[in-house]
Amino acid sequence: MSKFTAVLFVLLFCVGVAFSQITTSEVAGPVVNNSAMYYNHGSHVARTSDGKLFVIWADPDANGQIVYSQYDDAFQTWFPPVALSNNPAGGTASNAAIAADDNGNLYVVWQQRADASSNYGVMFSKYDGSNWSAPAEVSGNALKSEEPNVAVGSDGKVFVVWNTDSESDGAEWVLCARSDDAGSTWSAAPDTLSSADGIIGGTSIETARVNLARGSNGKMVASWFESQVTDDIFMNQFDGTQWSGEMVVTDTLTTNNRYSWAVLDNSDNIHIVWRGRISGVYGLQIKQKAWGDQSWPSSFNTAVDTGFDATRPSIVIDANEYLYVAYQRAVPNDTIGIDEIALVGSKDGGASWTDQITLSRPSHDAGYQGMDPRVTGDGIAMAWRESYFINQNDPDSLSVIYGYVPLDAVLGLADLQTQIPGEFSLAQNYPNPFNPS
Repeated sequence: MSKFTAVLFVLLFCVGVAFSQITTSEVAGPVVNNSAMYYNHGSHVARTSDGKLFVIWADPDANGQIVYSQYDDAFQTWFPPVALSNNPAGGTASNAAIAADDNGNLYVVWQQRADASSNYGVMFSKYDGSNWSAPAEVSGNALKSEEPNVAVGSDGKVFVVWNTDSESDGAEWVLCARSDDAGSTWSAAPDTLSSADGIIGGTSIETARVNLARGSNGKMVASWFESQVTDDIFMNQFDGTQWSGEMVVTDTLTTNNRYSWAVLDNSDNIHIVWRGRISGVYGLQIKQKAWGDQSWPSSFNTAVDTGFDATRPSIVIDANEYLYVAYQRAVPNDTIGIDEIALVGSKDGGASWTDQITLSRPSHDAGYQGMDPRVTGDGIAMAWRESYFINQNDPDSLSVIYGYVPLDAVLGLADLQTQIPGEFSLAQNYPNPFNPS
């Protein structure tokens, strides 16, 4: 065997080991592209503590309803979508998010209005392991309540956040309702997590897309972006009893800091990743601070550099405190304008990162990915949307895609990077032999 052949065999074997168990499947398609997976500050996929897997999205063909599909383990396929919302004809339901607790329950929120002249309100439904509760409004509709998200604390408290970005200047807030009894009752009035128009001062243009991340002993972190003269990331932290107050994460000097996701490690250190912009090109930046620190450091690490035009990240952490960031990026050397979904991992708290793995199908425009924050077992559950047909940028028809990424498929790269190329694609495994659906 020649030296070249031997090296090639080793490389192919290593790549096979690293990627053979990554699976993707089409949950639904074609789906009308009308905000089906908007937005990705929350997750569209969740697995219950007893192993039931659900994906949610907005389906304009179902009278503008939020729908869900459950995975059928027996037949290894997805059940047909079922409407979860109760949106009347002529109304709009969109921007859904889902979260699981430790007791087999799921919680879904979305924004809904009866007609174009009404304000959006935030709706809520709970899955108790067998049935979904009737949708109930948790926000009221005195303000235009939009872009909700949901998370469950380690103590079982349910948090629902939203913004009032569509209100006039001075009334743009980040608000939070909390339930101490698994969604049966809610706080009489929502907590206000942001200052009017931001803590920097000036006039807010946009207050948007609140992410939630849980820690130990009932801790919770909310993060979001706000546009003024610059675009900055803000956060607020809940200590199990009360919110501490709004804090700015970014430097207030650069623009286009958007789309934050956060995780807390075993010591409740807070890690926040976001899309930054340097010299006109997007990349992913990440910072860390201890729970008790009163400000964020000025320095940051780079998860994905600006050469890949990455955006809309999500982040999860496993039991070993390894970090995983998934994101949407421009396809290299593409002339059509399509994007793809990729992922990187870090074993050292974000100081260094593995090479990028491409997860979405080649030539399918992909976006709005989100990961289930609860990393259970040995892998990460994800969902995103892709174009139903190839080579279409911002298409009319979509596929809703589920992806499962074993942790060792990512972290194996950390030990192989000096031997194998710096970028990988799942193209050779789609349809995946381990999940041909």
